[in-house]
Amino acid sequence: MEGGMFTGTNYLLARKMLDYTTLRQEALASNLANVEVAGYRRIDVSPDFQTELNKAVGSGKAEDISNLQPKLAADLTTRSTRGDGNNVEMDRELMAMNSNATDQEYVIRYLNYNFQLTRTAITSQS
Repeated sequence: MEGGMFTGTNYLLARKMLDYTTLRQEALASNLANVEVAGYRRIDVSPDFQTELNKAVGSGKAEDISNLQPKLAADLTTRSTRGDGNNVEMDRELMAMNSNATDQEYVIRYLNYNFQLTRTAITSQS
């Protein structure tokens, strides 16, 4: 890991993935809350974030990762199958929410494990 504990590439990547999954969970919850609202268009994290994150990781520069911020965008790929223009499909949102929660749990476990290792290294007696 390069740099300090909180500036290393792995930590920054995990933090950005936690930002991503948190924002995505909010978007999916919003979609479910608006499933019956006529004309509502589903939102999600912009697909540009994943592209930019891959590019930043490829550069190997921690500052490229730390400068990234996920943003919400309207989902232009999903067409409405309803007459009122709402394009939210409850089953799809629930499946995405479950998958996202699993991803979020994985990142949290990774961060907790690393913090435990650090705590052990600091507090253990030689």
